[in-house]
Amino acid sequence: MPWLALVVVALLFLGSQRKTPMSVSKKVAGYKNGEELEIEVTQIADDKWLRFDAAAAFKRMEAAANAEGVFFGVNSAWRSYAEQVALYAKYKAGGALAAPPGYSNHQAGTAVDLNTQNGTNGAFKWLQVNAARFDFARTVSSEPWHWEYVGFNTTV
Repeated sequence: MPWLALVVVALLFLGSQRKTPMSVSKKVAGYKNGEELEIEVTQIADDKWLRFDAAAAFKRMEAAANAEGVFFGVNSAWRSYAEQVALYAKYKAGGALAAPPGYSNHQAGTAVDLNTQNGTNGAFKWLQVNAARFDFARTVSSEPWHWEYVGFNTTV
């Protein structure tokens, strides 16, 4: 009879554990070096997506930062071809730097633009010190917000 009490306690414990929602993922058209390919992206924030492996690394990095009291918002991640066309048109008209459509690492699902500008939470400094532990690197020196997943599985 003690085993029955143990089973009941275990079931009550498991039933009380907070459930985390399943990640939302989808297959999309991605681009790398001008070539279209299908990639799987996973949601990392409201309407922000990264390639599956990059998303997993990002979520680990975000959790580590949050545990140290550092928070950064996601401004941009995977972009569709149409989004990149629009950004490139703005660049050509004198706007912020943007890669030609098909050549942005955002379109490969490996680049993320983070809110590192407010200076009040130490996000940029934290990323400079810690991002490499999670296979992220700042690859555009003029853009402190632009970070890319450079993990071993960077070929799509």
